[in-house]
Amino acid sequence: MTGFRWGGGGAAGRRLRPLDAQVAVITGGSRGIGRAAALRLARDGARVVVLARDEEGLRETVRLVEENGGTARHLVVDVTDADAVRTAVDRVEAWFGRIDTWVGNAGVLLYSRVADTRPQEFRDVLEVNLIGQIHGIQAALPAVRRAGGGALVIVSSVEAVAALPMHGAYAASKHAVEGALDALRRELGDEHPRISITSVRPAVIDTPIYRHARNRMAWRPTAPPPAYAPEVVAEAIAFAATHPVRTIHAGGGGRLLVAAQHVAPGIVDAVFRRLGTDIMHTDDPDGTGGGDLRVGAADPSGTGALPRSGRAVSVYTWLAVHPRLRLGLAAAALVWAGSRLRRR
Repeated sequence: MTGFRWGGGGAAGRRLRPLDAQVAVITGGSRGIGRAAALRLARDGARVVVLARDEEGLRETVRLVEENGGTARHLVVDVTDADAVRTAVDRVEAWFGRIDTWVGNAGVLLYSRVADTRPQEFRDVLEVNLIGQIHGIQAALPAVRRAGGGALVIVSSVEAVAALPMHGAYAASKHAVEGALDALRRELGDEHPRISITSVRPAVIDTPIYRHARNRMAWRPTAPPPAYAPEVVAEAIAFAATHPVRTIHAGGGGRLLVAAQHVAPGIVDAVFRRLGTDIMHTDDPDGTGGGDLRVGAADPSGTGALPRSGRAVSVYTWLAVHPRLRLGLAAAALVWAGSRLRRR
């Protein structure tokens, strides 16, 4: 419990437990962002439990955590099954006594024009990306209360604000999740100082999700650059697990897109209309139809699926998770600017 205290109602007055005193649960933990988050949290001492549908991938995540000296367990769970998620929460509390941080990360991806998307495909995406997140929040919130407070960290997307072409169902699911988070923050009332709710918005991240996406295009799917490695998101998740923050963007390219969407949405529309759907696929044919949105595919490799590997570091996100250094750099810049003005 060392280092854990609650201050006043403002974010600056609050503290979350340090990672070496935490129990963290991560959905979608069999590969990609979930695996990177498990490794990152365990590196700083958190006891980690990973959930997903792919047991082989989960076992590989646990093996990697333990090889690096961490503590991890796994549970095979489908987040669309509310009873299974609640049972998983009970199991984690039986193992470790509490849950301090819940990372809602499980998700699926569909490539299809909105006009061509089948109703069942929309339902399948929403069932995992929206309802699955709600199941996790509803199961984890009482556990976090029993622990005396903690963090709900929900992996959203920059597409919650700025949708890409061919991602209509995916973007809709992320919009909906963030709407639910806004409502939850306001419903917590006096509990808000004890429970942090963070939306982590990744930019394009080089993970296996592109390999397993349901694809209605004739070509293999991809995403516009810049892309980042899942470790960039993992760093943002680790920060949110220990610092009450409303939103954090993983990848500076995504943050710029969100800013452009807020400031000049018409220009963003025009750019994507001009680029069309070409930025969303490679030149390699894909006649498979992509993955199954309802059944998790085994993928123990956990490696990315974009043509080029994602950037290992985002300067923007690195500065976001080092606020003291950011303030120091800003102060140094002001001092330098002041000295230049005096010389003139």
